[in-house]
Amino acid sequence: MTEARPSPPWIFSLTILPFAAAIGYVTIAAPFWLATRGVSLVAIGAMSATALAPHAFKFLWAPLLDLGARRRAWFAATSLLSAALLGALALLPAPEAHLGAFTALAFAANVAATTACAAADGLMAITTAPERKGAAAAWRMAGNVGGTNVLGALVLWVSKYSSVGVAGGALAALTAGSAVAALFIHEPRAAASAPGARLLAAAGRSLAAIGRDLWGMVRSREGWTGIVICAVPVGAGALTNIFSAMAPEYGASEDVVAMVNGLWGGLVGAGGSFLGGWLADRMNRRIAYAISGVLIAASALAMMAGPMTPATYTWGTLLYNFATGISFAALAAFVLEMVGHSVAAATKYTLFIAVANLAGSYVTALDGWASEFRHLGARGALAADAALTVAGIAVLAAMVWVTRRPRAATPEAVQA
Repeated sequence: MTEARPSPPWIFSLTILPFAAAIGYVTIAAPFWLATRGVSLVAIGAMSATALAPHAFKFLWAPLLDLGARRRAWFAATSLLSAALLGALALLPAPEAHLGAFTALAFAANVAATTACAAADGLMAITTAPERKGAAAAWRMAGNVGGTNVLGALVLWVSKYSSVGVAGGALAALTAGSAVAALFIHEPRAAASAPGARLLAAAGRSLAAIGRDLWGMVRSREGWTGIVICAVPVGAGALTNIFSAMAPEYGASEDVVAMVNGLWGGLVGAGGSFLGGWLADRMNRRIAYAISGVLIAASALAMMAGPMTPATYTWGTLLYNFATGISFAALAAFVLEMVGHSVAAATKYTLFIAVANLAGSYVTALDGWASEFRHLGARGALAADAALTVAGIAVLAAMVWVTRRPRAATPEAVQA
């Protein structure tokens, strides 16, 4: 296999666009439309959680992306498929009356988008210089947080002045265009493949090597504690999935939702991502992630304490987005640190991020259910999110203690 040429960190803000487009559509644009058409916050939360579920299970097919040196091809093909499915999603008439079909299409679009994301993440892991992992994580998460908000708002804005179909077509075109980013990444070439049975044997050996690499990481103290940290809601940022559905309770207009969850939210989220990447390169990355969780919980509590006005919705959403940007970049940086350069780069990175996405999905659902508790509405969702985040930080602190604890001496070492 030839050596990889280091990729510029900025390119990973473009490879995340299929992921951002799919999430932006189902967590910003669609929830607002459904809420204004009478769909309950519980149903919207369930739809979002289901549509986002592929991000939690993509590690099941990620090993296919590590076979050979074809991650660029996987990225380009699934980006185009994601674009097609988003276009179909926008053409579905009366989604409030066909919520099951809408959810199924959204689920399929996110399967394609998260596969593109996994391929790009594998490329990031193997083509990023070790000293620039924080920078690559910052650019990736700036594209994630900023792109999700901006693209979601773009769909809302275009639909307001034209139609949902036109808005979906524009989003699909942008998503398809992101496939061009593959041209700027130099992927190491694998050895020439042999035909027939020898090709299958080579694939089997590759899968075995991937399995050994993955198992070695998972059974290490740093590996299993990292998985636990990803599984708990330290920096899930789950409220970003339902903020647009909370807007009517605050009296926020469609324009306010589009700006706060779109351009403004994207800019402050991207700013948070760059700050998170900067912090992650200058301190223990797990501690940086814990700090970001504290900021998320504090912003949710501050918004909960404020009056139910458009102004509170504006500053509360922006503050939460900024904290979420810090969190996502800190998480990506410490995952990149654990993954390193290996044959299972895409699989390992995807496993950690998939577990983190699972936390985002179940917290989104729990936040939605909490809104129904004693009819607390948005304040119930905010309180639940803060409480779950604090619980996650406590678990993270325990895992940091475990990794810093001296290892017990083996019998052989004692005898020596």
